[in-house]
Order: sequence, then structure tokens, then C-alpha cells
Amino acid sequence: MGINFVENNKNLSDNEVISLINAGEYENLQIIIDRYLPLIIKTAKKYCPSNEVEDAVQEATFALYSAVKNYDAQKATFSALAGVCIKRSVIAHLRKNNAQKVIPEDLLLSLEENEIAVQTNPESILIEKENYKALADNIRLELSNLEYSVLQYFLDGKSYREIADLMNITEKSVGNALSRIRKKIK
Repeated sequence: MGINFVENNKNLSDNEVISLINAGEYENLQIIIDRYLPLIIKTAKKYCPSNEVEDAVQEATFALYSAVKNYDAQKATFSALAGVCIKRSVIAHLRKNNAQKVIPEDLLLSLEENEIAVQTNPESILIEKENYKALADNIRLELSNLEYSVLQYFLDGKSYREIADLMNITEKSVGNALSRIRKKIK
């Protein structure tokens, strides 16, 4: 019954569908999503690189739901509110992703490139642990205290801004330190 009921409501105006949703008939939210999905996709493709479009579409869909819940017909049309919410959520998504610096490609190596196999032999595991410790010790000897601290924070997943704040240095200094680290580790 619910699907046929929603199908019957497709001809209703945005305001009427929103009234039904806010009255507890949440299955009607699909009508609004179907109506505004082309705008969401168009906006996401306009502002985001192709690898981020899907995530931006998801966030914009949540923003559309928020617009439905906060809509006041006295202030604006729903289509205007939806357009603004969608655009802002896509731009916020893009800013958030750009604020988190991307780990440099040369610091990321696939398992195949490193020829690391899953070890089931205890002796092999012990040897790998010793090799790892020796590598970590060598890296520690090659890096200055500042570079080592930056590397530790970076490997803990901290952003450039967070590292800069924790160490009382600039983001530029963090970037420079990571650049020197890459050169020394090669």
C-alpha cells in the first residue's frame, strides 16, 4: 500500500509533499529526492573532482532532507531553499576534503610493490618485526627532532593544520618538513 500511496502523491506540489513528510509520512521523502537528484548530481559534478562526486551527492542528499525538515513556506520557496542547501553542502564537502591534506603518493606503496606477503610462520613474523624495527631506527637517525615529530603526527593521521597547532609552527613548515622527510627516506 505504501508504494502505491507514494506513487499517488507524485503529482503533489513540493509544499504538499513536505507537509506529508513533516506529518510523519517519511516514505514521501523519496518524491523530493527524486525531484532534486538531478540538481544534486549537476551541482556535485560542477564543483567536485570525479572521485568525490558520489560522496558529495550523499552529503547533498542529507542537506536536502535537512531543508525539508527546516522549510518555512513563509520565508522562501522550497526549490530556492533546496538549491542553496545543496550548493552549500557540496562546497562544504569540497572544502572539508581539501582541508585534509592528501598523503603524498610516494609515501603510499601497495603491498605488491613492497613484496610483503602475509606471514603465517612465527619465525618469518619475528624477522619482519626485527626488519621493521631496524628500518624505524634508521629513519629516526636520519631525521631531525622536528622532522621526526612531524612524521609521527602525520602517520597518526593529523592534518597539516593540526600538526602545526600541536608543534607551534606554520603549516608551511609542516609541508617543508614532510618534503625533507620524503627526500631523506628515499
